[in-house]
Amino acid sequence: MTTMRSSIQLACTAAVAGLLLAACNSPGIRVGGAPEASVKNCVTAAARELRVPPGSIVADKGTTPRDGVYTINLKVGPQGRSAVCTTDENSAVIGVVYKRPE
Repeated sequence: MTTMRSSIQLACTAAVAGLLLAACNSPGIRVGGAPEASVKNCVTAAARELRVPPGSIVADKGTTPRDGVYTINLKVGPQGRSAVCTTDENSAVIGVVYKRPE
């Protein structure tokens, strides 16, 4: 009985260690809490929608205004024109628009 209990404890410890290792190796979270996939998808969509090269777009900052929706501010082109991109919880782009100058 003691051997079985030790085996179960060892298995549980290994499982917890595996979960912690997986969490540490998961894709990085960047730009205001938005997942890296959301940021990449926003840059790709912005390049297509705003008709600029992807290399001219920089993710500036982001927010999570409600659960599962990410808003990522972008700087576009050499002038750094402001745009905003929103994605859902699966990193699918909902929309990309230029911001109105303030």
